[in-house]
Amino acid sequence: MSEPIEERGIQLEKNRLEALTDGIFAFSMTLLVTSLILPRSAAITETSTEALLSLIPDFYHYIIAFFVLSAFWMSHHVQFAHIRSLDRPFLFLNIIGLFFVTVVPFSTSFIGDYSDDLVATAVFEINLLILGLVFLLQWVYATRGFRLISPEYPEIRIRFGIWRNLVIPSLSLLGIILAVAGFNRSTMVYLLSPLASWAVGRVILKNG
Repeated sequence: MSEPIEERGIQLEKNRLEALTDGIFAFSMTLLVTSLILPRSAAITETSTEALLSLIPDFYHYIIAFFVLSAFWMSHHVQFAHIRSLDRPFLFLNIIGLFFVTVVPFSTSFIGDYSDDLVATAVFEINLLILGLVFLLQWVYATRGFRLISPEYPEIRIRFGIWRNLVIPSLSLLGIILAVAGFNRSTMVYLLSPLASWAVGRVILKNG
């Protein structure tokens, strides 16, 4: 028996959104490397060692941005595995999230050039904060009343998804507070994300 036309349309729409999301994540993660490009004047005024050392702040933030985007992409992949259908509000939330994904290469380059500047730090961390909150809103919207997921999906997994999506926004908020307080390396808080995600999973899934 052939699949109903409406279901085929929904499935196609989901596949297209996943393809668009994968493409934008791949492009943004690749574009991050442009933050490591030396200015043209460096070839004249610096030795190769000095030029390489000058890229340390850029490389540090490149690593953070790359792996944070990787974590967001994996989270998106996990969420979509459980979403059965799409609607316009969810599509709109996803597009907003992808917009902030495309901003990450800019905010990474900006903080790499002005690593000790409060404004540059705030731009980078607010970028990740908003991106994390949009991903959280997507999951809350999709799971509220089992709107876009199966009614049989476990409640504990829904709660786990919510808390997992709060990790990056929480670290971003902490980083902003530290930056305002005068800590010049506030972006180091993102190094805690693997540990924080592990702790969330252990506490939520263990205690139910």
